[in-house]
Parts: sequence; C-alpha cells; structure tokens
Amino acid sequence: MTEYRGPVWSIPLAGRRVEIPSSLGGVRAGLAAERAAEFDAEAVRTPGASLVYVILDWALPEGAAREDPEAVERLRAGDFRGVVDGNGEPVSPTNPPRDPLTGEPPSPMYRSGFPIGSVTFPATIEGIRAVLDEERRAEFEEEIARTPGHELTYATVRWGYPPEELAAEDALIAQVKAELYAGVLRQNDPEPGDDA
Repeated sequence: MTEYRGPVWSIPLAGRRVEIPSSLGGVRAGLAAERAAEFDAEAVRTPGASLVYVILDWALPEGAAREDPEAVERLRAGDFRGVVDGNGEPVSPTNPPRDPLTGEPPSPMYRSGFPIGSVTFPATIEGIRAVLDEERRAEFEEEIARTPGHELTYATVRWGYPPEELAAEDALIAQVKAELYAGVLRQNDPEPGDDA
C-alpha cells in the first residue's frame, strides 16, 4: 500500500468524524494490489455520475455498515449531510445513485447537445479512454485520479464530450446570438422619417 496525500472527505460515523480518501487515486493507494485491480475494474465501467458511490463504498472503513448502518445507508442513498471536504466545505453528490423516476442507475452514455439530446458520448472512464488519443489519455488519467468523487461527473462530461461537437455547438450558439443581437438592433433602429 502507498502513502497518499490527496482530497479527503470527513464523514460523520457512529458519533465521531472519520476521514476517508475522496478520489480514485486516494482509494487505490490504500489497497493491496489484488484489491486495487478489483477496484480499478469496477471504477472504469461505472458511469461518471455514480463514481462518487464507488469511492464511498471502497473508502469506508471496514465494519462501518455494522457500526453505523443508518449513516452508511443514508450516504449510499446520496444524502451526504454532514460530509465535508478537506477545507471544511460541505460535499454533495451531483446525482442520486438511481434515477428518482425510473429507479435505474445512470447510463454509461451521456446525452446532451443542441438540440437537446442530439449528442451522445461516453460516461465511463473506459469509454472516455477509448476516444482519446495517447497524449490526452495520459492527461485524463492524471486528472481523473486526483479529482474528488463529488466532482467526477463534471470531469467525465468535460473529457467525454466530443471536441468537434462542442466547436460546432459553440459556432451555432454564436450565430444565434449574433442573429438575435442584429434583430434587437433592427427593432430599436428609428423608422425612416421619425425624429431621433
């Protein structure tokens, strides 16, 4: 096991506060080699919106569910009340573990874009790795290992979103803004013959 200095969560557990690693790299550093391989296999296939729960489960102290089953159940359900990061700031997952309407876990693909849903892209580490070139993959691996679990949804969206789609959307939004701006100017222009 490796000594790891990285982001942490301080969680209320059985009447005390327990500090646990809050990043993939932090959890991995505290595991024996065979357990680290098992953790990696689970993490790479988990959608970004659920990585916070994988980190939580692997980082909780052994016996936590026996010691304080109510607190562990609440955390696993997405209720992070009382959890703070290393700076003492409250922590909250970006998504519940399951969709509140369907009860389904998050999809391994994100759906976004303009118009809404027109772009699909990978939501898992494994899927994102597959679409990145070697140089960007190394940068992605480094960032994703150190990002606190409650921020991994944002990181996976940013890394997985196709750059060419983003450029096209940015151009379309700029065009719409320019047309709206031109329309506003035309509406505010004085009519011929009006006194200014």
